[in-house]
Amino acid sequence: MVRLKGQECSINVVSTTNGLESAFTDVKSADFQFDRDILSEGYLGQTTEQKDDIFKGVSGNIEFHTQTADVLSLFQRLNEVSKRRLPGESIQIVVTLRFPTGGSRRVVIPKCSFGNIPIGIQSRADFVNFKLEFAADDATIIPAP
Repeated sequence: MVRLKGQECSINVVSTTNGLESAFTDVKSADFQFDRDILSEGYLGQTTEQKDDIFKGVSGNIEFHTQTADVLSLFQRLNEVSKRRLPGESIQIVVTLRFPTGGSRRVVIPKCSFGNIPIGIQSRADFVNFKLEFAADDATIIPAP
């Protein structure tokens, strides 16, 4: 059995003003999830509770190292977007999965909002670690070329 590995996955961050962000060359890890809730309600005369599921968007994070100062420019732009100083600026995350069986898919997460942006400087010998946590309203899964 051949399973999907991280080496067959790529993460791209795309800006509406700058295009592909060159700061994301060395992604260490990334995860995303489709956020959902299950509502449960009990009613008189019924022996079990009824369930409903609610879609609540997409969230995740990207942990990476970088070789360029471009990452700090991106962080500054994200801060400016949060301050409502860059109308129209939008960031999307594109995850490409190339399956060993030959198929490939892209998960496009548009109009991401970002939480805290920690920058980890652990020691003289360690690489500086960057992390972005994000959330969005939705994601689209499409075939990848």
